[in-house]
Amino acid sequence: MNEKIYIKDFINKLMTYKKSIAIIMGSSLFFLINLSFLLPKSYRSDFEINVYSKYFKNAIISEVIPGMNSIVEMTQTIDSMIKEVMNDEYIDELGMKYNIYSKTGDDYSRALERRRLREQFHMYSTGGQSYKITFSHSNPKITYDISKEVLAKVRNHFIDSRIEMIEYAKKSILKKLESINLTKQITDDEVASNALASKNPNVLRSELEKIEQNISALKKQFNINHPRIIKLQERKETIENWLLEFNNGSDAESRDFSEAPLLMAGASEVANNITSKLYIKYNDVNIALDIEKKSLPSYIGIIEAPQIPTTPLFPKKRIFASLGLVIGLVFSFIYIFYLEVMVVSPEDQAELLAKRLKATYIGPFPRIENLETQVVASENYSSVERPTDPLSL
Repeated sequence: MNEKIYIKDFINKLMTYKKSIAIIMGSSLFFLINLSFLLPKSYRSDFEINVYSKYFKNAIISEVIPGMNSIVEMTQTIDSMIKEVMNDEYIDELGMKYNIYSKTGDDYSRALERRRLREQFHMYSTGGQSYKITFSHSNPKITYDISKEVLAKVRNHFIDSRIEMIEYAKKSILKKLESINLTKQITDDEVASNALASKNPNVLRSELEKIEQNISALKKQFNINHPRIIKLQERKETIENWLLEFNNGSDAESRDFSEAPLLMAGASEVANNITSKLYIKYNDVNIALDIEKKSLPSYIGIIEAPQIPTTPLFPKKRIFASLGLVIGLVFSFIYIFYLEVMVVSPEDQAELLAKRLKATYIGPFPRIENLETQVVASENYSSVERPTDPLSL
C-alpha cells in the first residue's frame, strides 16, 4: 500500500522538532566558526610571467645561435629554466633567510624541511609562454617577500642566461679569430723558412722580390735602423748569396729541385676569407649583445605581480559557516529519523500489544484538555433560548 507524504505533514513534523533543530544547527554553526579561528591560517601570494617569443630568436645572431620556432619547445624551455632556478640550494637559501628552517638539524631533518618548503610552491604553465608560481605560508609578510624575491630571481635568471649565451658565442668567435691569426703567422714563417731552405732559384727570386717590396713599404713608415727592416735586409742578403752560388754553377748539377717544398696555393686567400666571415659574425654578435642588454628586461613580461595577501587561503570563515549549516542539517535529519523511526511510540507499542493478544486496536482515547472551559461552554449553551417543544403545545 502506497502512503502519500503531504508537505503539510512534513512542515508540521519540522515544527514539532523546531527547538531541537535550532539547537543542533546553532551548535554546529558555532563550532565550525570557532574552529576557523583556531586552525592555523595559510596565506598565498602568486605571480605570473610571460616570456615573449623574441627572447628565443634574434635575426642578427641566428646563424650563430639558432632560435626556436615551436611553442612546445619554448614552453618546455621555460619550464626547465624555472626548475633550474628552484633548485635545492636556492630552496635552502630561502629557508634559512626567512627562518623557516630550524637553526640546527641533521641531514634527515633538513631534507624533510626542504621537502615541506618545496611543497608550498606550485609551478605550472598557463599556456604558451606564460608561467605561474604560487607560494603559501602562515605568515602573510613572509609569503609576499618570498614570492617577490622568487620573481626577481626567475627574471634575472632568464636575462643572465641569454646574455651569458651571447657572451659565450662572442668568446668562441674571438678564440677562432685568434687561432686563425696565429696559424696564419706560423704558416707565413714556415713558408719563408721553406723558401730559404729549398734553394730553388725560382722560389728564391719570388721570395727576394717579396722581401724588397716589404722593405720599400716599411721605409715609408720607419727609418732604415728599424729591427724589422734590418731583419729583412739580412734575409735579402742571404737569398742573394744563394742566387749568386746558383749563377756560378757550384752545385747546380748536383742539386735536385724536384722534392723542394711547395707553397700552398691560395692558402692566404682561404685564411683571409675565413677571417673576414668570422669578423662579420663577431661584429654581428657584438651588436646583438648591445641590443639584448638593453632589450632583455622587456622580453620578460609580468602578467600578475605578487600582492600582500589580506585574507587567508585557509580556513575561510564563510566556507566554514556554510559547512556548519550543512552539518547541522545532516545531524538534524539523523535526530528526527532516530526519534520517528528507531524509537517506538506509545501508539505503536499499543498496536503491537493488541496484535499479540489478537485484539483490535481502535486508537487512543481523546485527550480532554481544559475541562473547566468545556463546562462553562456547555452552561452558556444551555442558557441560550431554545425553540419550543412542539409536544408541549
